[in-house]
Amino acid sequence: MKKKIITVALVLSSVCAMAQQKENRDTDGNILRGSYETNSFWSNWYIGVGGGINIYEGEFDNKTSVGNRIAPALDVSLGKWITPSYGVRLQYSGLKAKGLTDASGMYAKGAHRGYYKEEFNVSNLHADFMWNWSNGFLGFNEKRVWNVIPFVGFGWARSWGNSTHDNEIAANIGILNTFRLGKRLDLTLEGRQMLVKECFDGTVGGSKGEGMSAVTLGLSVKLGKTRFDRVEKVAPADYSSYNERINALRAKNHDLSTEAERLAAELEAARNRKPEVVNESKVTASPVALFFPIGKATLDKKELTNLEFYVNNAIKADKNKTFTLIGSADSATGSKELNQRLSEQRMEYVYNLLVEKYKISPERLVKKAEGDTNNRFSEPELNRVVIIVLFHFKVFQATLRGCLVFFYVGTESALSLQGGLVGR
Repeated sequence: MKKKIITVALVLSSVCAMAQQKENRDTDGNILRGSYETNSFWSNWYIGVGGGINIYEGEFDNKTSVGNRIAPALDVSLGKWITPSYGVRLQYSGLKAKGLTDASGMYAKGAHRGYYKEEFNVSNLHADFMWNWSNGFLGFNEKRVWNVIPFVGFGWARSWGNSTHDNEIAANIGILNTFRLGKRLDLTLEGRQMLVKECFDGTVGGSKGEGMSAVTLGLSVKLGKTRFDRVEKVAPADYSSYNERINALRAKNHDLSTEAERLAAELEAARNRKPEVVNESKVTASPVALFFPIGKATLDKKELTNLEFYVNNAIKADKNKTFTLIGSADSATGSKELNQRLSEQRMEYVYNLLVEKYKISPERLVKKAEGDTNNRFSEPELNRVVIIVLFHFKVFQATLRGCLVFFYVGTESALSLQGGLVGR
């Protein structure tokens, strides 16, 4: 069936009008186009409402005049411009449709020249993609009086009446013209064509599809930010400082490479040198003091650690030397008999550890228990001790910053041990 598309005139007039718009031009006469900065989600929205006429194109509508097919139309729109040239919208359109049908038509109402008049309700909810030709070809101009905006979309269409209905997928194509009335208010003139299946009006036969043309006049109100900002040209970056740093790093890398080569040569020379014979110096062991808790003849973990360190670094190092174990108890507590027995137990405890645990030969050990007869330190707790020293020596004590320091001098004389302690 031949369809009449009334929007052709709108297209032609819109193109002519767009060509007459004052263009955005720079000082050289070139049109100013994008790029533009992206606005927030809430910017560049609009709502619109319009009214006009619908003209339905069905199987038998060519049997009557266009005037007999004119029905009222209503548009309600919500849209957003993503860029100055491209946007999307959701629109309700429709209201009423009139035409001719045969006796089998769902919406037939009365005979008319061998056919039946039909009238039914129409609703078309569709999403459209919009292309602003004015902004696309002539550059964005917020104050432009006339914008020409073709669109295409798809949606859901419904016809109903006489206690029946039909639902179809609808395609939509058209042109929206906006005329600036103010910063936020536009006058709109829209021509639109809806395309649906032939059964939409309740009559099947003859054609593969039907349609409805619409022309509406309305108002549109802009919401949020209304303009788009052009992306400013960024001045070329100055890389001179970075180049200077790179050159400095290259020079430093060269110096490091030279130094690495020098060190490698020294290493190779050192590898090729004959090994030097180094005479091992003899170890002279210093004494060690192992402190016991009051009334105890066993050492705690800390003192056992000191003993083990002394064994490994002194007794075993001076392999051919003899060491004396001197057991002691403090005179401030206990009787002399008890203190003598306690000093012996402490000395024997250390002796057994050296012989049994550390495998020190008994011939290298001399045992001596002094009881409380030779308290060397002013603090009583420091005299609860076993001292391990080389067999013949003198001991001198010095105080340095609260630490106990012993100095030992080998001699052939009898043992003489003097000293004091600060801050154990």
